[in-house]
Amino acid sequence: MNKILQRISRVILGFFALILLFVGGMNFQRYLTEHKEVKTLVIGQVVKNSEHGKMVAYTFEGKDYQAVPVANFLKTFGKVGTQIPVYVNHNHPTKIYIRKGATSLLILALALIGWAMLIVLVLFFEYWFLHKLKKMAREENKEL
Repeated sequence: MNKILQRISRVILGFFALILLFVGGMNFQRYLTEHKEVKTLVIGQVVKNSEHGKMVAYTFEGKDYQAVPVANFLKTFGKVGTQIPVYVNHNHPTKIYIRKGATSLLILALALIGWAMLIVLVLFFEYWFLHKLKKMAREENKEL
């Protein structure tokens, strides 16, 4: 029973690592497509929206927008009422960035890919170590 639970946990952990790798790859692809798009610096104000929480209200080309900066899940872009500089994507004015190069997407992608690689390495070396232990036990049993 114990071996079955260990194998199930390894399969789940491997599946989780694949999901992290896939999501990290998708964010990296998004970074590659968005980091060179033309962006304009505007000054926005942090506001609190009843549905979405903290957002940035800004005006771009005469229209008012409210959006959350891309890849800013923790919403740590300032206190309500403060004015912050944001970069607005020309092709999609509802996409705003805290940094001009969209590096927040790169940071998120690298963190996800890094965790996935760490999980894969742990699983590999666990398998390798257990295989070596079994091999040593077999050799010891042959000698006796």
